[in-house]
Amino acid sequence: MFEGFRELIPSLGLRLLASFLILGLAFAPNETAAQKSTDTEQIVYVFKHGDTLFNLANKYFRKQADYIAVQRINRIANPRQIPVGKPIRIPVYLLKYRPSKASLSAFRGDVSIAIGSRNLAPARGLNVTEGSQINTAARSFLTLELEDGSRISLPSNSQVRITRLRHILLTDSVDYEIAVDKGRIRSKVAPLQKKADRYRVRTPVAVSAVRGTDYRTRVDETSGITFSETVEGEVVVSAGGSLVSGPIVSIPAGTGAAASAAGALVKEQLLSPPELLDPAKVQSETELRFAVAPRTAAIGHRIVIASDAGFVDLVAEVQEQGTLINLPSIPNGRYFVQVTALGADGFEGMPATYSFKRQLSTLGGSADAGDFGYRFKWFGEGEGQRFYRLQILKGSKTAIPIIDEAGLSTDTITLSDLEDGEYYWRVGVIQLSNDPEDREAIEKWTDFDKLTVAN
Repeated sequence: MFEGFRELIPSLGLRLLASFLILGLAFAPNETAAQKSTDTEQIVYVFKHGDTLFNLANKYFRKQADYIAVQRINRIANPRQIPVGKPIRIPVYLLKYRPSKASLSAFRGDVSIAIGSRNLAPARGLNVTEGSQINTAARSFLTLELEDGSRISLPSNSQVRITRLRHILLTDSVDYEIAVDKGRIRSKVAPLQKKADRYRVRTPVAVSAVRGTDYRTRVDETSGITFSETVEGEVVVSAGGSLVSGPIVSIPAGTGAAASAAGALVKEQLLSPPELLDPAKVQSETELRFAVAPRTAAIGHRIVIASDAGFVDLVAEVQEQGTLINLPSIPNGRYFVQVTALGADGFEGMPATYSFKRQLSTLGGSADAGDFGYRFKWFGEGEGQRFYRLQILKGSKTAIPIIDEAGLSTDTITLSDLEDGEYYWRVGVIQLSNDPEDREAIEKWTDFDKLTVAN
């Protein structure tokens, strides 16, 4: 598929694109232009024994009279006498097809799927057809699985249209095309089996094609620039609406391309996978907290959480500047986290993936004087049985505890016989999991607090 494609523009840095933006906005291709470009695409069919142009038209063309257009395109003098082995070009839009299938594999939050004016209620296994428009709101995610096993994942605040979802009868091949109008998608494309198989992603200013790969497509909301970033395999990207003409670049794994509305196309190396510090720690606080090893090349990071290693069921996502990233609370369980670095050139880097355990277990404490002595109280959140331990040390945090009470199931102790002096105290918790397949307990302590007793 990649033979004959030329890399016409060298890697000059994304900053060169700025000079094209004002001009480009005036000439941004519209949906009609993109559709016309799609309709000019062709497949090559090699004549077999017993084939005639009339027979092919009768069986595989949408209208039998379309054989005349094919005869003209290929300059065939006699449609009844075409030698075996002769290749002919046939416009794809002339060919019969059956609708291919796509199903809703996973979704969370506020997602909408519409065909024309008809809204479909999201449900796992829902059949999604050509012509569907899909939207995800904030903190919402969706993944589709195509008939050939390819997957399309939409993060938050994205909008796509399924413009082609077909199985071409003549070549027994798939013809998939996704239009990204807003936000981002990740395409995990199964290796295409036939030469005529096609998978394309279109944006208002670019089109990309693959034969089996893992890559991301993003439309920048402010500038309108399209970013294509290849994680595995290789992608061909063209500025404009056609893969036949205009600037074309091939981006293998670890590289990306940025296309502007003016037709500029820039290729860049992606940042390497970042390192997550202490990734195996149990995420027990109310918010999830991740720390990334700092690098001068990264201006920020994106973190995506999923319940599966393939990142089909997306759970949470956040993009932050710097190296400390917090995410909202999620249910207890085992998860996978994918972290990428964000470059100053606008590209998102290569991902690093880790697994981690989420078990909510918070702990706090207080101490105050009451009518019957000094009351020590503790509190916290977490599912599962909790046992507390109270330690009180006199004079120093390094002293031997004068009180060390373990296995407490209550949340309060009152001590009436503390002598005058300075004390340091803390409380710990051992929390058991409710999951019968994960009985590992969490143990944590509060920091030492100082208490001055003056009776």
